[in-house]
Amino acid sequence: MLGQQAVLCLSSLLSTTSSSSHYLSLPKEAEEQQYQRTEASSTPRSQQDWCRIRPNEHGQQQCRGCNEICSLMRWGEVQRRQDAAFEGRSEARLFHSNYRELDMCATRYGCDTCRTMRRAFLLAQITGSGAQSLECPDQQWPVYAVLDICHSGDSLLLSIEAPHTTLFSAAVPLRHEKPLVTNDPTRKGGRLRADFTELRHVIRECHENHDCSWKYRWSDQNPSWLLEILPNNEAQLVKGPDQPVEYVVLSYSWGDPEAMPTAEWARIKAAATQSKNRDGQPVVERLRPFSRWDLPEIMQDAIAIAEGIGFRYIWIDSVCIPKGTNWDTEASVMHEVYGNAVFTLAASSCTKATENLLHDRLAWKHRSKACKLRGMWLLDNQPSLDEVRLGSPVSQRGWTLQEERLSPRILYWASQRWYWSCPERQVAELSQMGCPSPRPKQGAWSPPQNFLEVCRTGEEQQLDKEWLDVVEAYTRRDLAHAKDRFLAISGLAVRLYNAKVENVENNATEEYLAGLWRDNIAENLAWSVDRAANPQNNLLEVAPSWSWASLPLKMETTTKHNFRPSEHFRLISSSRIETTPSKFTNRGQIIEERGRTVKTLEVQGRFRRFISDESQEVHWDSIEKKHGCRTGYNFSMLPGRPLHARNSTDGRLVTKEAHRGEIVAQLDYFSTQNEEGEKEGPHVYLPDGAERELVCLELGDLAMLLLQQVPNKLDTFRRVGVCIDYANRKGFFYGCDVRRIHLC
Repeated sequence: MLGQQAVLCLSSLLSTTSSSSHYLSLPKEAEEQQYQRTEASSTPRSQQDWCRIRPNEHGQQQCRGCNEICSLMRWGEVQRRQDAAFEGRSEARLFHSNYRELDMCATRYGCDTCRTMRRAFLLAQITGSGAQSLECPDQQWPVYAVLDICHSGDSLLLSIEAPHTTLFSAAVPLRHEKPLVTNDPTRKGGRLRADFTELRHVIRECHENHDCSWKYRWSDQNPSWLLEILPNNEAQLVKGPDQPVEYVVLSYSWGDPEAMPTAEWARIKAAATQSKNRDGQPVVERLRPFSRWDLPEIMQDAIAIAEGIGFRYIWIDSVCIPKGTNWDTEASVMHEVYGNAVFTLAASSCTKATENLLHDRLAWKHRSKACKLRGMWLLDNQPSLDEVRLGSPVSQRGWTLQEERLSPRILYWASQRWYWSCPERQVAELSQMGCPSPRPKQGAWSPPQNFLEVCRTGEEQQLDKEWLDVVEAYTRRDLAHAKDRFLAISGLAVRLYNAKVENVENNATEEYLAGLWRDNIAENLAWSVDRAANPQNNLLEVAPSWSWASLPLKMETTTKHNFRPSEHFRLISSSRIETTPSKFTNRGQIIEERGRTVKTLEVQGRFRRFISDESQEVHWDSIEKKHGCRTGYNFSMLPGRPLHARNSTDGRLVTKEAHRGEIVAQLDYFSTQNEEGEKEGPHVYLPDGAERELVCLELGDLAMLLLQQVPNKLDTFRRVGVCIDYANRKGFFYGCDVRRIHLC
């Protein structure tokens, strides 16, 4: 799948191209001029012309549409002759009228190049619905190619372009070396259904030869309830056996209830096991064999996969946690459920629970064949495991973050292939087609199991960094119920706490504070939003203003900075809402449950006004100056004067004192106005013109909180923003008094 940057570049190219597909920049040599005149005389062809087949010089079946690909490669040869170190991209070139035509050219007429292009589009679709939509009548738009010339290897960047948007994109690498097609998955006439032979071998090798089969297992406990897989397409809910058993866990997205019919959402919820009393004992209907077809499609297929690999038990949240069970208790033991599983099955191919996990793998419909054009071999598209992880619907849901990071071994099931990930190996199914298994370079990507490895080693600084990474990954995700904000990562919090205090006596100082940690509280408080949020969507009923958990769902945040705590900052105490404690035996679970209810912090630090009384407000556009991709500020209109300005769109706030450097802060929320003209959410956002009221509290050498006083409470403040890395004003807090205040 193309990166966002590549897609934007491709869209930009297409906005200036015509159907005759002239090139953007051509060499000035005579040969190039002749080539340009020849290309300019070309005219759009009919569908029949595009698909006309003939053998090329390499014995490959090639259609007229693929002649356009050869033209791109010829353009690249000219660029390289002029400059051997040339890097750049051609203009987009039309080579088929739509995907259906491309598919017909590959299937009916047997064009070898179009078969490779078709497979590239299909492999780039992570979900089954994405693969199916390629053939949707509403999605039949022209198919373009761009030649990307790069020192690391040339590629053809493919796209299907509707007006003003890219619908689908893919990449086909080009190499001089012939790919090895030693294990053709379609050699027996097509392989449209899943074959578990290779997967069983990968899992067995991991179990027998990798340390991860035991090193990251939490305990020998089974979940309270498991779903036993029975013959004749039946299943039965059973108590977790006393002895450890091998079971599979399903990680999936229920789907967005607002985006589906009410009856469909009701069917998903109806799959949950009911209980007959307050102790969470399931109804007798689930304790007897029942048909798998009573469950949503995603669960049916997950059971089929587990059974096909050879496992007897599977754990599915709504089925194995009967309604009436204490959900807080169950959520806090997720580190055991996922940590003790033989592997987690991540349903990457599904957008909701009523979609099938198993699909016909149309990418492997045709026999694989090494394809060559103008001396270059075309390789199969190989989406990386990282692209599959981050691009799947599962990665958009809040609950699935801890499911992934608490799992030692994960099977990502995409629409056209599966990916296996353990701490020692990443494998892609059917990856023998000329490319190595898509494993990122060392240091370029951290596998999800890195959380477990850091918890196992227990290095304090790494644990702190790992939590900050968890927060960044979590805040951008969605939840069906905002009240689950803390519950959905409670398993991660428990696991991290146990790692922090494992070798510490009972006087450990660590404490969980509404999503933050006491021993690293200054840096934890320094989170920032990438862009101001809508104040009407805040979650202050869930968490206090100083916690990232009070932000609206699906927010991009930044938590990691070059941070050094201020010697003047100190957390003195915290206060919380008293609740009835659950009957936990694990101290980590107790600490996590108490931490959810923390509302107020008493802190001490250097304190001052953010904007001086003499400061003059100026319009944002009058000071912001852009230099290419960089943004700077120019205060030449009023030299020697204290100034401040506010960007009402993204929440940036700038203040500059006379003859001093400027400070740029980021507000958490932008101000909004309802239809009656009255400001909403007075305790959440900073109204326009109220910047002068702001005070700031030093957290680190170059980090401060922006605060607004709570009405009628002298020493109590709410957070409204943050300022990080104000290198132009390193002495901003010099000589300021240290003060005790309360954050709420």
